[in-house]
Amino acid sequence: MNKAKSIRLLISAILVFVTGACVTSQNLDEKYGIDAKRIGFVPARIALLPCMTWPAAATRIRELPISNRPATELTSLCEDFDKYISDGFDNQPFMKGLSPRLVEKMYNAAGLQPEIFTAISTEWAAQKQDCQECTSLPSFYKTSIKTRSSWQIWLSKLSGATKGADAVMIPLILSTNTRLENDRGMLLSIRSGAIAILLIDTNDGSLIWSGGREADVIYKAFANSTSAKAMREPPTDDLKRRLLTDAIWIEFPGRQIYR
Repeated sequence: MNKAKSIRLLISAILVFVTGACVTSQNLDEKYGIDAKRIGFVPARIALLPCMTWPAAATRIRELPISNRPATELTSLCEDFDKYISDGFDNQPFMKGLSPRLVEKMYNAAGLQPEIFTAISTEWAAQKQDCQECTSLPSFYKTSIKTRSSWQIWLSKLSGATKGADAVMIPLILSTNTRLENDRGMLLSIRSGAIAILLIDTNDGSLIWSGGREADVIYKAFANSTSAKAMREPPTDDLKRRLLTDAIWIEFPGRQIYR
């Protein structure tokens, strides 16, 4: 190999490395909303999945508090989240969805195993090449989940079981947490939560749209006037009211906004 060709190859390798690094760093905190490549695309048939917690075996999204709430609390939040999403399809002529119960029934009737939550947890299990620095769900999904061939195969099977659903909607509880902090003499009793929805193309696993909400409910008291043990936790219902708002639907394809 001559010297000029070697230099050209070296420069090309450097450009690929630098360009790749730049793209990666820019996308670590990708925002929720419609994917720029899918603007104008409205799924004809959406398979709604039941709400699920972030799989324990999956790589964590950075900067979210570790969940520390009991299973009963997570179940209650999931039930309300499912109802909120289902209600969001009411009076929406361009949003066609199959209910979670119907999707599960069709999935089981097709003889698919394991059950949906277990299947997704398995497909999303942590891998060495996962993005460790991603701070948003859209960026993590695109870099770490979307390209997995077994995940794309599972989506294809789900589409077949649901008579050709071209998109799947997955509601997720990313984090639920309560904690006590002392901010320069001010005691803070904090209840926080983060939820998200992914709308995924069943043909190739690409992300069509995503929506998410993070919220905190905080009780405050002076540390010199009360003890940490006396601090009450903010109510779960207050957190739900801040999480389940119409802001989570921003840019959803085909959604009509009525004033």
